[in-house]
Amino acid sequence: MNSPTGFKQRLGAELALLEQARDERATEEAAGPAARVAARRGPVRPRVRRTAPAALAVGAVAVVIIATSGGQGAQTEPVHALTVAEVLDAAAANAAKGTDKEPGPHQWLYTDTVSCDNDCGHQPSWQRYDGAKSASVGKTHRTGDRTVVSVTSGSPLPGKRIEDRPQETREVLSRLPTDPRKLLERVSTDPFFAGGPDASDVPADNTDMRHDFRAGDAPAVTPGARFARIVHILQAASSIPPRVNAALYRALALIPGAELVDAPARDAAGRPGLTIRFDFHNVSRTREYLFLDPRTYAYRGSRTDWHGESDFSASFARLATAVVDHPGQVPGGPAPDPSDVVEEPPVLIVDLPPAPLASATRPRGAGE
Repeated sequence: MNSPTGFKQRLGAELALLEQARDERATEEAAGPAARVAARRGPVRPRVRRTAPAALAVGAVAVVIIATSGGQGAQTEPVHALTVAEVLDAAAANAAKGTDKEPGPHQWLYTDTVSCDNDCGHQPSWQRYDGAKSASVGKTHRTGDRTVVSVTSGSPLPGKRIEDRPQETREVLSRLPTDPRKLLERVSTDPFFAGGPDASDVPADNTDMRHDFRAGDAPAVTPGARFARIVHILQAASSIPPRVNAALYRALALIPGAELVDAPARDAAGRPGLTIRFDFHNVSRTREYLFLDPRTYAYRGSRTDWHGESDFSASFARLATAVVDHPGQVPGGPAPDPSDVVEEPPVLIVDLPPAPLASATRPRGAGE
């Protein structure tokens, strides 16, 4: 099974097993909120442990999952949370239980995600912890129809954004205060954490959807911008120290305007779960959603909806994150055959300043 075809089949089988286990869990979780309400009204019955092979596969993955935005560690029965404050407090408590062990610089962060805008893409990826290399599985112009693990070198420049280099990002995060108010102020003003939509202050006559995104490194001063910035950290950071991870959820609880969605919404991967919604109350009727695991309260994904001149939605779901020793390796699986790993030439990255956006009140086509 070390041939290119064998590697592709092995990788596909590993991912299929994970997806099968997640589908089984999603079926059980569909009635999660109702079960929590019932639990409030009566005694909690002991949960029967599943011993099916798919359940065991999920457990095997959990052993190697790192301290990410959801936090890991020994999990107990979830708190029966019915408000935003209770949900975020439970998320913080579970995040604080995560392991604080840091990956080695030459280990790889495996991430399995689904991203949707006009259509959806499911793509596992790998990034070396020091940020020097990244990898994906597919076909390249050099390999033709052959499926390989394609490894590319990253930029030698220091990271300027939270998603650039995992090791540097963790170092910056580790220096954040754990007091939620102080942390919220720090991430709102530091351009390193810039990202996500900031539609709270869009002028009423603006119909250009480009203005719904932050342009530049201006501080996040509105509640919507602050909410979006913390959600962006949870999405973009591959490794967060547990104490900081917990503080991020507690900081979210300080931002006014968030509400818990009554019926469980589905993330980009189709999984139902706890959903927190923030309404920007702007002309584009922008809403951002934060999806949490209904059992562990771990971060699962996010979605942003716009309703301007036309409707548009962008969503992201994290299916798995783990530390592995080789690019192309899945949790619990063997390293790929060296013949299936192809080193691509480095890509020259030029850091250009962002192009200025037109004024919100400027008529379209003016000066063009």
